[in-house]
Amino acid sequence: MSLTLFAKTMEELSVYGDSSFLKFVKDPHKYNESKTDLKLYTLKHFLGLYHDDFYKYHGYYPHYLADEEESEDTEIICLVDISRCKDHTMKKDMRKKYRKAGSHRRRKLREKYSYRNPLNRIHAYIIVQQAPGETDDKTLAINVVCSSNYSDTKGIGSYMMKTTLKAAKQALFINVVLEVGNPEAEENPENIDDSAEESEEESAEESAEESEEEYEDEQHENLESVVDIISSKLWRISVRHNNGIPLYNIGEDYLNSIIHEYLFGETYEYIEWEPEYDDEEYGYGGYYYLKGKICCKDLMKYYESFGFKEDPKVNTEWKCFSIVPFPSMILKL
Repeated sequence: MSLTLFAKTMEELSVYGDSSFLKFVKDPHKYNESKTDLKLYTLKHFLGLYHDDFYKYHGYYPHYLADEEESEDTEIICLVDISRCKDHTMKKDMRKKYRKAGSHRRRKLREKYSYRNPLNRIHAYIIVQQAPGETDDKTLAINVVCSSNYSDTKGIGSYMMKTTLKAAKQALFINVVLEVGNPEAEENPENIDDSAEESEEESAEESAEESEEEYEDEQHENLESVVDIISSKLWRISVRHNNGIPLYNIGEDYLNSIIHEYLFGETYEYIEWEPEYDDEEYGYGGYYYLKGKICCKDLMKYYESFGFKEDPKVNTEWKCFSIVPFPSMILKL
């Protein structure tokens, strides 16, 4: 089993047979009428396809330093609308607002919905990692799964999950794990090392002269900007609203670090940590865990519909994610 095989399988499933999005939707005729054509691509493959459009809109070339054929521990798969007959994702009510809006409002709406920005072609994405924490190569972790808040197509989240699980099985993975993020679970403040940032700043000053040539390199700086643009966009489309208040279950900095490692060809560095078994406040099963579990109970039911079951060992023994006591779940394929 490997992420290379998994990614290849994901792309193939979206094109052939009964695993295409056309076969998945309840009303294929309506889907065809929408002129949408959703296919799965790795983020690197997507950037290659829309290289010129990305440069035209953002002013940066979306290259990457990582070899696309290299075996990395992280992969990003995007559900992309490759339609040549469609140029935005505005629903009927939003198109009415667009026609009545002033020039400033129209620009903001185009930024969210128009395919002039090729990143708006991404209707959903999933970030997976092989052998997370202290597991083996037979375990696949879903670190992020997200459907765009600005998509005009229904069912994309369920399609991503079903296709991911099918591809994982075909790629010979045995376990798929995930944790259910929420804004309530918290890490023990005593575990947060305030000196880390200071030491980074000091080492940055000491090595500034040594790395000056590297950061003057135009290609390197260009890629840093590309990472910032992509991570900001993928974070923004994850937004959901509760009584008009925007909510994000993932952090922009977290996405930025993953995409940086992915495009720069860097490997995720596992940081060892010990579970807080007896901590009734911050430990797994403690106060903040229970508070978070109540908050995300609907999302847990959603994952249970795919066969996932909560299993504390994913957090406490396998240490697949972090010390933060998010409810952890597993599916045995």
